[in-house]
Amino acid sequence: MQQIQTEKFSDVSVLVRSLLPLERRTITAYNLLVFMLKSKTADFDSKQKLSIALNHAYGMKVSYGLTGYGRQVALDIRFQYIRPERVKDPGYIHEVVHMMDQILHHALFDQKSFEEAKYLLASRLRRQNDDPDSLALKTAFALAAEDHDIAIPIQGALEDIEALSYEEVVALYESWRALPRFVSCCGTLEPVMEAFLNAIPQFEKPSLRMALIPRTSPSFQVLEKNIAQTSIVQVWATSTPIDSSRYYPLLVLNSILGQGPMSLLFEEVREKNSLCYSISSSLVRFDGALLISTGTSADSIARCLRLIQAQIQKCADGQFSDEQLEIAKMDLIDMFRRQQDRPWAMIEQRFLDSMLERSESLAQRVETIRTIERDQVCEVASRLALVSMAIVKEDFDGTMEN
Repeated sequence: MQQIQTEKFSDVSVLVRSLLPLERRTITAYNLLVFMLKSKTADFDSKQKLSIALNHAYGMKVSYGLTGYGRQVALDIRFQYIRPERVKDPGYIHEVVHMMDQILHHALFDQKSFEEAKYLLASRLRRQNDDPDSLALKTAFALAAEDHDIAIPIQGALEDIEALSYEEVVALYESWRALPRFVSCCGTLEPVMEAFLNAIPQFEKPSLRMALIPRTSPSFQVLEKNIAQTSIVQVWATSTPIDSSRYYPLLVLNSILGQGPMSLLFEEVREKNSLCYSISSSLVRFDGALLISTGTSADSIARCLRLIQAQIQKCADGQFSDEQLEIAKMDLIDMFRRQQDRPWAMIEQRFLDSMLERSESLAQRVETIRTIERDQVCEVASRLALVSMAIVKEDFDGTMEN
């Protein structure tokens, strides 16, 4: 178990994470499983009873989720409870341990909870398909590399829900129960909690399994929907793995290009030319992808695309100011410093460091960012290659302005 010893926070945060293969055939079933895990346990056999028990434990919080890490998906269960010394109840920590034991080891399933999970997942996926930004993102990922992990929707697929049986999901649950976990906490543990967490079978170090998206001829798709504005998502191959020496310069590039309100994309496309409602860039770090997401109007598509291309070329040519470079570096340094004030961010950073076999201190990370030079940013920018673009467009008439 990894422990981040601190008394900075009023709560203790505990992550119990399983790493599973990211596969199209199982991802929808794992999404159903997450909904079913939320439902009830052996001792709390209804959602209402489970909710009442969590409230009785002084508002103890539990959340569930799936996160992609390259060729793997993490199934997370997160617990947060008030530090026992603030409660002054000798039975409190035992109550918390009992709740965690029930949730981790004694989930209660039945056909009704399975049908409810199917309904909830289907509703969520339909909402995503109705949202132009979500639809453009999913489509762009699918176009980027059909046989790559990035094309597998972490949220599951609507068309796969009805094909799954209750018995299949229960069998998946039994397989998941047998897996070792990654357990990490932020805070100070009572002996009874430490003993409980240490008893969970755990793996020593998370393994790094990833493949960068290939640089291929770009694929495009335009979809028509009855919407108020157009959504564009571009996927650019970075050719930069997360464990590369080029990764920190890539973070700086992303900040200069489109991560903040002073970025090139925001200033040039939105502020100076008023061509979009929103525009930003982000990284899909384990897949070697940079995303550019734009909310615009149908008649501004071509001009937006030309300006986006121009900003990327500016970065490759070093046509950004010293001030922009320094602001980008300071934004990253501030981000890493702010992580020290958020327990889940601290736990996630510890997990990534373990996976990547890094032992950097915060001071070393800050120093690495401070020393990044202009030519390093230009070099990673020159490696960018567009691999896919999805446009969800209002009032589609089959043509696009050139």
